[in-house]
Amino acid sequence: MSATSMGMAGRLRLWREIVWLAFASIRANLSRSILASVGIVIGIVTVVLVASVLANVRNQVALLFRELGTENIFAYHLTGDPYAPASEREAQRKPLKPAFAPVIARLAPSVREVAVQVIVPTVIDGRPLVARAGGAESDTVLVEGASPNLYEVIGAEFASGRPFTDLEDRSGARVCVIGASLSRALFGGRTAVGRTLQLSGDTYTVVGEIAPRKGGFFGENRQDSVLALPAGTVNRRYPGADRTVLYIRAKPGVREQARDEAGFVLRRLRGLGPGTDNDFNLSSADQIIRTFDQVSAAIGGVTVALAAVSLVIGGIGIANVMVIAVTERTREIGVRLALGAPRSAVLQQFLVEAAVLSGVGGLAGVLLAVSLGLLASLFLSGFSAVPPGWAVGAGLGMSVITGILAGYLPARRAARLDPVEALRYE
Repeated sequence: MSATSMGMAGRLRLWREIVWLAFASIRANLSRSILASVGIVIGIVTVVLVASVLANVRNQVALLFRELGTENIFAYHLTGDPYAPASEREAQRKPLKPAFAPVIARLAPSVREVAVQVIVPTVIDGRPLVARAGGAESDTVLVEGASPNLYEVIGAEFASGRPFTDLEDRSGARVCVIGASLSRALFGGRTAVGRTLQLSGDTYTVVGEIAPRKGGFFGENRQDSVLALPAGTVNRRYPGADRTVLYIRAKPGVREQARDEAGFVLRRLRGLGPGTDNDFNLSSADQIIRTFDQVSAAIGGVTVALAAVSLVIGGIGIANVMVIAVTERTREIGVRLALGAPRSAVLQQFLVEAAVLSGVGGLAGVLLAVSLGLLASLFLSGFSAVPPGWAVGAGLGMSVITGILAGYLPARRAARLDPVEALRYE
């Protein structure tokens, strides 16, 4: 056997012995070790669980908006969710008009077509909107007006039935298209198409049912609870519903050019002069996803800061345990040094012990975070909190690094002990 292979074999034996001694020390002082690693567990649970939730929500949000069309531009007079109240800064803005849609389609060369969505308030004349069918009802229904081409523009798939016709839109027909969740609530597992439902005292015939939409927030896609009426019907039945979203579908490969052209046309339609800021917002799926990523990054930063506090507390606990361990094993260290053990081996032994102690805490934190995520998945249908691989790796790495940093000073103290004085220690 060569000197190199003998040296390698010796180093492997040394490391096995060091790791075995580390686990033996932890087992011998189990209660103390568990208490010392509580801070590590809390910190790792926080990091991994929040990372899991954010990663899942981010993927679902990305899927949600990409389903609305990657070549689409969304025009709205406010910034943010059409169902959310206007901010104080934007409260005086006038809503867009459905009549803007054909004008944009005609004057913007890069625009293929424009669809209209009108948001009906959830409360009309002081009463919340409730959809009823037979003995079933839904008070979480979201009523919207839709132009006949909306479903083609956003790429919505029909489970059964069809979208509205131009004639139904122009005549204000009492027909509707419903989402998958609303269909389930009102009709159970039966086919909704051809059946009737009541809304605000009017009876509507279901002509189409949308297949379950992908993406959403925590497993819920709001579009699955939508009751869509023709935009012309909403104009007649709910004249106060004026929040209009325009879905501007660009021609292939020219979305940014279509955005500029649509913005120019909207500025003319809104009577905005040169140098005046837009009183409307144009956004796209990737822009919304980038905004969400920025929010997620901010939340992640706060989470890491909070977790760092727990890790520092855990590190202090581990440092205390290692100081006690060095004190209790002073004679053992003296014997090892007297028998010729290198000081580096003593240093490594206590560093490995600290790293193992914190690593076990990190592993416990990861397992606890995964368990909590699976538990959440049972209560939130369609939601998954399975941690991404990078979150698990980062959690374990942070725990081990914390242990090494916390154990370094006690380990160095052990390695620098005088063998003679150590052997005299009582």
